[in-house]
Amino acid sequence: MSARNVHKNHGSRAVLRDVTIDVGDGETVALIGPSGAGKSTFLRCVHHLETVDSGHITVDGELVGYREAGGFLEPLPDREAARRRARIGHVFQHFHLFRHLTALDNVAYGPRAALRLPARAARARARELLARMGLAEWERHYPRQLSGGQQQRVAIARALAMEPGLLLLDEPTSALDPELRAEVAAVIRQLAGEQRTMLVATHDIPLVRDIADRVVFLVDGHIVEQGPAAVVLDAPAHERTRAFLTRMTTT
Repeated sequence: MSARNVHKNHGSRAVLRDVTIDVGDGETVALIGPSGAGKSTFLRCVHHLETVDSGHITVDGELVGYREAGGFLEPLPDREAARRRARIGHVFQHFHLFRHLTALDNVAYGPRAALRLPARAARARARELLARMGLAEWERHYPRQLSGGQQQRVAIARALAMEPGLLLLDEPTSALDPELRAEVAAVIRQLAGEQRTMLVATHDIPLVRDIADRVVFLVDGHIVEQGPAAVVLDAPAHERTRAFLTRMTTT
């Protein structure tokens, strides 16, 4: 994934300002920063859930949602945009599961609808992924019957079911109490160990230490500092980064 000089406004307010980030194959990059820094907005722009005002984002060398024509970017036809977006998995802070579907059908839905996988094959893939998440016995349960940690693991399984080249995780542990956080963090550590390509927006600094190859620190939509995780977390160059990390580790 490569983002170059990305700008995004919400009305008159600049939410992202000249953001340039690369995520290499098999790399985990963590986006950290205070609330309102633009982390979630950036993930949504990568997945083309929101459009950028200038700059561009590519995944696997292709623009997402656009094509270049005569030096300008123009929107892709819906079918082609959907094809490119299908290569990106997105796990949301508040799960966004289909409330009327069981855990199994939540995970099987994407491969059936977007990848045209036969129902039996989609459900077999879903069962395998739920088992990996430690949820085999919960496959027939609806989201309302699951804990927050279980719902988030279903959401991760649903994203993985699409076999994405890039996995986006938006505050995956922030809505969970400590015990449930540990369940989800263990899954994310496992994915990082498999060298999944991941971009993770989070306030969870211990998780960042466990999984991140590189860290990007955002404030007010602007990159203040980025670099190897050990450098940014243990020897940040910018005072604003140091102040943020001190606050996060003492609260």
